[in-house]
Amino acid sequence: MSTLGLFVLVLNFAISWANARTSGLVWVESKHIGGWIRFMTWMGWLMSALGFTWCYVIVLALFARSGGYIDDRGFDAALSLGYLIVIPGVLFSGLFIWIDSLVVAWRQRDLPSMGVAAWNTFAQAYNTYSAIEGVGGAAKSVGSLFSDVDADDIKGVAVIAVILIVLAAIAGGFITTELIRRHYAASRPLPAHPAAAPA
Repeated sequence: MSTLGLFVLVLNFAISWANARTSGLVWVESKHIGGWIRFMTWMGWLMSALGFTWCYVIVLALFARSGGYIDDRGFDAALSLGYLIVIPGVLFSGLFIWIDSLVVAWRQRDLPSMGVAAWNTFAQAYNTYSAIEGVGGAAKSVGSLFSDVDADDIKGVAVIAVILIVLAAIAGGFITTELIRRHYAASRPLPAHPAAAPA
């Protein structure tokens, strides 16, 4: 993996961690408030889980290829299958996160909220462009691996390995997000109540 690829992987992991932490910090309050706040908390949770899933797909596929369990074609298929599973949820949750960040930036009109809105605009545009450009190739890569599979052939083992990699990554992504969410849920101290007035 290149230095740039490693940097992007670490950045994606850090953003996923931050999304899970933020979801956890507001989880209890959003449950009581409901409505848009609760929906956005779930969108942050979903974006985190999918971000972790993508990181795990890459890492597991790299380990499987270096261990000889899959070849370059299997590696490409694992990444492509993971991408096809992750990208619809990323686009869906990203759309609402982007809209919400624009609303917050418009209301607050300060540098931090405008920075978040700018980042989310870039991320949503990039993810949408990547999906338009990449879904066809990813589907073709997955299709070529799954076509004409013979159970007695080594290709059948490669298909099973690819499926196991992606399933393990999905499970790992959602479990990681839930563990972080639970760790931070209800961790904020309650505001101090004013002293009761004497009767």
